[in-house]
Parts: sequence; C-alpha cells; structure tokens
Amino acid sequence: MWGKTVWLAELAVSGFRNLAEQKLEFDPRANLIFGPNGGGKTNLLEAVAVLASGRSFRTLQDSQLLGFEATHFRIAGKAKSSRDKEWSARVYFSPAERKHYFFDRREIAKRSLYAGWLPVSVFLLDDRRVVAGPPAQRRAFLDDAIGKVSRTYRFLLAEFRRVLLQRNALLSRNGSDAELRVWDKRLAELAGEISWRRSEYWQNFKTRFEQMSRCFLPADQIRLGYLPNVGGKENYLEVLARSRETERQVGYTRRGPHRDDFRILLNSRPLRVFGSYGEERLAALALALAEAETALASGRRPIYLMDDVAAELDDRNTRLLFDLIRSKGQLFYASARPPAVEGRRFHVRQGKIRPV
Repeated sequence: MWGKTVWLAELAVSGFRNLAEQKLEFDPRANLIFGPNGGGKTNLLEAVAVLASGRSFRTLQDSQLLGFEATHFRIAGKAKSSRDKEWSARVYFSPAERKHYFFDRREIAKRSLYAGWLPVSVFLLDDRRVVAGPPAQRRAFLDDAIGKVSRTYRFLLAEFRRVLLQRNALLSRNGSDAELRVWDKRLAELAGEISWRRSEYWQNFKTRFEQMSRCFLPADQIRLGYLPNVGGKENYLEVLARSRETERQVGYTRRGPHRDDFRILLNSRPLRVFGSYGEERLAALALALAEAETALASGRRPIYLMDDVAAELDDRNTRLLFDLIRSKGQLFYASARPPAVEGRRFHVRQGKIRPV
C-alpha cells in the first residue's frame, strides 16, 4: 500500500463504546462528524484508529472499549486506492479470546505486524501533553511516528523491549555477569539500530516541525533538540557493563534509548517551562502536522483524525490548519458544529451516526 493514495471507504462497528451497530461509507477527501457532546463523535475517530493501528489513542485497556453489556467488539473496514485496489481489515476483541487482527481475510499474529496498514495521524484537543508531559509521552510520540513509515522500526522496537524485559528480570534476581553479558550484547545491537533510525527520521522531522511552527508562531523562534540518554561517543556495551552493579540494586536498566527525550525551545528557553498554554497547544499542533508531513514525504498519504482541534484556535490559525492539510489526505473532523469545509457530513447522537 506504500506510495499510493489510500483512503478508508467503509467502516462497520459493533459492541464498541457507545456506538450503535452500523456500517458507514466515507468520502475520500473530508468527513465532518458533528453533534452534541457525549454523542459518540470521538468514539468514531477512535474506532478508525483501532482499525488502522490495532490500538486506541485513549486507553491501553481493551476492556474499556467494550460497549455497555457487550461481550465483544468488532471493527471492520475497507480501504481503496487511486489505483482501483481494495483491502479489508478487521479487529476483534473479547475478554475471553483477547484481541485478533485480520488483514485481507488472513489473521495477523501480532499487532506490530498489523499496525500501519492504514496510516493515520491523530490530532487531539489535549495533545499539549506531548509538549508539557513527561519524557515517556514524547518517546511514544516519536516511536509511533517512525513506526508509521517503517515496519522494520516497529520490529526492532518490539524486539528491543522483549530483550530489555529479560535483562531487567535478570537484574532483579541478581543474575550473573555471564548471563547479563549475553543479553547486553543483543540489547546493544538493537539499541544501535534504533538510535540510527531515530536519527535518520529526526533530521527530516525536525525541519518540517520548524517550518510548521513558523506558520503558527511567526513572531517566535522555535527549535527542537534531541536528548539521547547515551551519547554518540559512548559505547553502549561498555555503558551497560559499567552500570551493572547499580542496576542490580534498582532492578532495571537505567541507560539506553528507552530513556531518550526531546525538548522544544521557545526563544532558546524550554517551552514546557516558560511557554503559555496557547503556545504549548500550537507547538503540539505543529508536532502532529510535522509527523503527517514526514509520512507524506516518505510516500504515505496520511488519514487525518482530528477531534475538535480548532476549538481553541483563533480564526487565523483555524484557516491555516485547514489550508495546511487540504488535498494532502483523507480528513475525519469531529466537533459540536461542522467547520466551513466541503465534505460528507455525519450527525452523531447517542451513538447513532447518520449521513446528512
């Protein structure tokens, strides 16, 4: 599906959140979802995200996605391309059977193999937590962004986390140096691959972020800085060996790419410390747009899932937002009232979605 214009053409849901069992057909350009608060607008965006990535953008607990008294949920969809090709996918979950992923009628064993078949970029009203929150929020943002354009990166990251868990288990039970050296070697190999791929992605992403931030904050100088936990001149295998005794005491691996971070500087000062709420919101929007632009440059035309992100923007920035995404991918926009954008409209009330 790479290098093609792909859009979500159909969606069928049952047992998911408050959404009624139904099937919907979407416009390849813009889909405007509106209605009263609590009606299910965000739930529809979430269902699209689960279909695309196998995971919610609101919770890691799949049981929370079940509708009232539902024993399972099922989300199915069909995507089409500008080359007249079609793909089908399905995600199924029940507490008894756990989660299952299907692509073109074949079951996919792992989420890391399934995720990314449909590239989605999610924009939420509270996205400022990526800017103002803890480092884990920014690492997750960056890992998800790279994973959307590189399946290899998703595999490497999954393997790194598996090896990290094994090493941490050894540390917590005071494993021998000989045992730890085996896991150290593999962890260092994977860390090198991950760090290289992050660095390669970062250069493109950083440029696009600074372009986007100039659009929204033209009077300020916004810069991104990457903060690796292990410096480029350090040998990670030696770092692990030196840290071994200290890490045995705490029971986990304290050094490595799983502790990396990045920071946003506003006029040379950390934005998360010195920035206003509005500046954090605009920087978060620039991050999300830069991620989508980087995916677009790699040949993946993103699907934009936007949950009322213009609610706190002034007229200038609202127009700018829609100008920046126009004709660059399929749009799903949820809000109490539909924006002044051409597209198919859906009214949502008490979980029932009706084309209007």
